[in-house]
Amino acid sequence: MANDTGGCKIDRVARERKLDDLDQRLLERRDAGASLRDLETYHNRQVLRAAVNESNMEMLEGEVENLYRLLTDDDVSAGTRVEARSRLERNGIDPDAVTDDFVSYQTVRTHLNDCLDVDTERTTRIDRTDAKNVVFKLLSRTESITVRTIDRLRSSGLLTIGDPEVTLSLRVACTECGEEYTFARLVDRGRCSCREDGRTAVRDDETEA
Repeated sequence: MANDTGGCKIDRVARERKLDDLDQRLLERRDAGASLRDLETYHNRQVLRAAVNESNMEMLEGEVENLYRLLTDDDVSAGTRVEARSRLERNGIDPDAVTDDFVSYQTVRTHLNDCLDVDTERTTRIDRTDAKNVVFKLLSRTESITVRTIDRLRSSGLLTIGDPEVTLSLRVACTECGEEYTFARLVDRGRCSCREDGRTAVRDDETEA
């Protein structure tokens, strides 16, 4: 196994943060099907957890994960992110030093390929549940951003409305037969109705010509 750690950021961070078994845990998660982005998140949370543990900062279960979200998620407001960083500083943790030790999924890929001899060029498999979770997460995020944008417009006096409730509905249409489905129904069905039994069906209105 190649393991020249001279220029590898993940190896350097693991040494400095005393994450001695980090490589083993990354490999185990990769073998279990974790994506490169999953491993990116796992690595960065371990970095944050190590900094918290070293400072003896009191954290309840799940707080490290939430703190990481506050530091990194695009959905988090600037004020909330500042509060999260200030909390670290009050506990003697340099937030810049912590976030500088975070890595991207590209860095994870390089580490796996070059340091651990793991081939990351594999076909990514996805099931129906995974597909719906990915899309619904994006819809939920868009809904949240829309509500916050409306609130900002209200605060600026540019929009008058009661408490807004934003709901997005995603629909998919087949360009061949014109049938339309919600995304969830289409995924659950596994095919458009014009593709039943692997054959292209003729619509009723096409038989009237």
